Amino acid sequence: MRFTLSIRIPPSRATGPGGFVLLEIIMAMALFGILGVGLTEALDKTAENALASRREVKMLRTLESLLTEASKALQFEEGEERLGEDENGVYFERVIEPLEAENMDGQALNQMWRVAIIASWRTKGGREMQEIAETIRYEPLYQNNR
Repeated sequence: MRFTLSIRIPPSRATGPGGFVLLEIIMAMALFGILGVGLTEALDKTAENALASRREVKMLRTLESLLTEASKALQFEEGEERLGEDENGVYFERVIEPLEAENMDGQALNQMWRVAIIASWRTKGGREMQEIAETIRYEPLYQNNR
């Protein structure tokens, strides 16, 4: 008894139309390239936004700290004072001005001050930006602390 094994091997794609496989590879590479560029852009924007948020939080903390420091002064003099610039290019300025106010009985409240800290900076586009933190201080309330 004799057995014959016959195997039929389908023709490979390489022997068929060769341009079809090359076209598939080029399309796949183009698709991955487009996805890669899109992903890189998205990650870049995310990093930029995170850095901008970090700078803004630092600037707000500095504003708060400078305002606290200025409002705790023992005596005030009216005027503006430039406090300097931080490493991010934000300029800080202190403004102290008298404030005219009355109590509920209509009596003038002397020694009332408006204390403001102004942060100024320029965006990458060159636009001038400002953030202001301010408080009001009635000096007689702080005279017992001297």
